[in-house]
Amino acid sequence: MENLQSIKRSINSTESLQTIVSTMKAHASSVITQFQNAAEASMAYRHVLDRALYVVLNNEEQPMDRPDGTKGGDIHILFGSDHGLAGRFNERIVTFAQKKINPGDGDVMFVVGQQVLNRLEEGIKVGSVFPVPQTEEGITAMVQRLLLAIDETRESQSVGRILLYYNKPLEAASFAEETEMLFPIDLKTLAKNKAQWESKSLPTYFVSKKKLLSHLIREYFFITLYRAFCYSLASENASRLASMQAAEKNIDERLVDLNARYRRQRQNQITEEVNDVISGFKAIRKSKEKDA
Repeated sequence: MENLQSIKRSINSTESLQTIVSTMKAHASSVITQFQNAAEASMAYRHVLDRALYVVLNNEEQPMDRPDGTKGGDIHILFGSDHGLAGRFNERIVTFAQKKINPGDGDVMFVVGQQVLNRLEEGIKVGSVFPVPQTEEGITAMVQRLLLAIDETRESQSVGRILLYYNKPLEAASFAEETEMLFPIDLKTLAKNKAQWESKSLPTYFVSKKKLLSHLIREYFFITLYRAFCYSLASENASRLASMQAAEKNIDERLVDLNARYRRQRQNQITEEVNDVISGFKAIRKSKEKDA
């Protein structure tokens, strides 16, 4: 049977856990908006890149693209989390990616987040594992590291496609799995995306078209990966927020139960103490009456 001390320890432990959950809930709530705003800003920059690519490719009869006959292994980039307590965030994206991936001999996977790596099944080569940035400022440095790893892989082997797998936030703290092709870029489609300009003449440029296009594509890669990080981080914290809300509800119910048990146990103890006092008083009185 539980005693008052053990119940009190359980209450103190549950209250400490409640404080941790409340802190994690507040942190998740605050950073969701931060990463969503960063994703929206990246979309605005992507729009600028689309306009620039249209200017460069507008008069190109045959925009440069990957030749139809080019083959090679695929690079799969899977975005997850480094920390747990995020609901089914990692399980869902791993299950989604493994259903989409049919690994070939030359395929390689880049994993973002230790929690994702722990859940991957065998059968696909994991090339590199990257930590998950926890701030908006840290995303830029991680994207640069990821681009460097992609360049090194493309130098060492033929790469046919680069595919991204990440969770994308929805409304009401929910998210959905998403896949996106980073490479090859469909320059023919970009060349047809006519941009609207205030003047009747298109802007011009004074550098080599090939050099300018190379820089624009590099920026295109960067902003696409940056946006994927933002979406994944926003989804992670949305999932964590939902988990913390459920945990908070369970903790509240647990505290109500523990406090009720503590009060009952305390009342029983008081009753026993009172009965002991009464019994002792009766025993003393009987002893005195006997002596008299």
